[in-house]
Amino acid sequence: MSSANIVSAICCFLTSLIFWGVSIYAFTRKDPMHFWSGSKVMPEEISDIPAYNRANALMWAIYAACMVLAGILSLFSVITGIILMVITIVPGILVLIVVYKSIYNRYRITSFTSTKIHNTSKGSIKTAINLIATVIIFIGLVVMFYLGEKEPEVIINNDRIQIKGMYGLSIELSEIADISLVEKSMKELGIGRRTNGYGGFGDTLKGNFNSDALGETMLFVHANSSPTIKIERAGKKDIYISYNNAERTNQLYKALMQVYAGKK
Repeated sequence: MSSANIVSAICCFLTSLIFWGVSIYAFTRKDPMHFWSGSKVMPEEISDIPAYNRANALMWAIYAACMVLAGILSLFSVITGIILMVITIVPGILVLIVVYKSIYNRYRITSFTSTKIHNTSKGSIKTAINLIATVIIFIGLVVMFYLGEKEPEVIINNDRIQIKGMYGLSIELSEIADISLVEKSMKELGIGRRTNGYGGFGDTLKGNFNSDALGETMLFVHANSSPTIKIERAGKKDIYISYNNAERTNQLYKALMQVYAGKK
């Protein structure tokens, strides 16, 4: 399980807390629960206020539970969790509107008339904007951590090495001074401070770093994993690469050396 899975799940769980809170608020409320921000339901409108509020609480609890489910699925597949979360928030709000109208009509006193309430257009627009913003922030966070935690793909050509992914770059073989395999983790070598890079909740490091021991570097590493591949470049930052799986790092080193040795 990667940090991206954990972060995605946490985002889902935290978002669900908002709606668990709404559910609890509806359940404990003495006056009739409203639906949209800015709208109001008068006590005179509702025949059974406790039952009406319980129905609203159940509606919001089920909505929050869908987000919890998205979080659980994210622990196994980030993409699956994102898809369920987006479905829950975007089309889900339309389902909430339909369900709420059904609840309101079930408990509404049909003889009640009022000119005050149910001007919900402003509230609906505001709520929709808030939900869309939540979706955008959620997806942005998950995508950032997914790309950040994803191990880089290294493509070796006859004249260059391409590192794909966040902070990826293309390295001309002609600019490489040496390639070596260091039997230490990046943490042991000296990470230094991040100047323009990614450092997730785990030990994944990508981008530009600067340390007293190594100077300015570009890292594509798991900080606690060893060995570490070091690519020295003439007049440019040295590059360090390591995967979580040591065997994969060793295989990449052998592949790099085959091409590099042939060009020396």
